[in-house]
Amino acid sequence: MLEPLNRSEMDLLIMLRQGATNKQIAKALALSEGTVRVYLSRVYGKLNVSSRTQA
Repeated sequence: MLEPLNRSEMDLLIMLRQGATNKQIAKALALSEGTVRVYLSRVYGKLNVSSRTQA
């Protein structure tokens, strides 16, 4: 069973699906780009995918 996404990860995924860059996501969510990369990695793992396109 897949682990559910938390609210921050869901917000990030929504922006990702809208085509936002890491920099745009970071600015909108008041995060550093490094934190966005970490969240993306966690989201990919939870969704069992390996790319933005697959997510």
